[in-house]
Amino acid sequence: MKKDIKQEQKEFLKEQLWSSTIRAATSRAGNIYKVGTTEEDKKSFKKALHEFVNEIIQNHYEAKTPDEPTHLKNIKELKEYANRLEFVNFRYGHAQKVLNLYLKYLWCLGLVQEPPHFPVDRLIQQKMKIKNSSNWTKDMDQDEYKKVIEEARAIAKRENCGSIAALELNFYNNL
Repeated sequence: MKKDIKQEQKEFLKEQLWSSTIRAATSRAGNIYKVGTTEEDKKSFKKALHEFVNEIIQNHYEAKTPDEPTHLKNIKELKEYANRLEFVNFRYGHAQKVLNLYLKYLWCLGLVQEPPHFPVDRLIQQKMKIKNSSNWTKDMDQDEYKKVIEEARAIAKRENCGSIAALELNFYNNL
């Protein structure tokens, strides 16, 4: 059975990037699983979440960059989807990190359009000297997230950078 090697390479990279995304969004964020959650349940959750995120990306990010209300709605829907499972405690910070980081990876590979935002975490908030920084793993809600994004926009304008996604990429690469 002959398969398109380029497609196989792309799928391999996407799987690896998804694993990296999940690790980054959950490793320092405390346990997102309730006590007693089995490894099989965790694996099933990650697979379902990946499928859900891929659907969001196909519908909203591959052909064009969505507007901010759509992006914020996608983060909220991701959080709600994850929390439908009674053994998961997925906060807004987890959801934004998962969607924004996976989009960043795919954008850097040229597989999606430039994301409207960036993965908000402690390191990038410190590097950008965000005044309204938020603990993304514990108490970040949509309003706190939007404050960080607005402050990043002001920095991007001051730095004469075209977008906050490009600004974050530059700051991240120079950590």
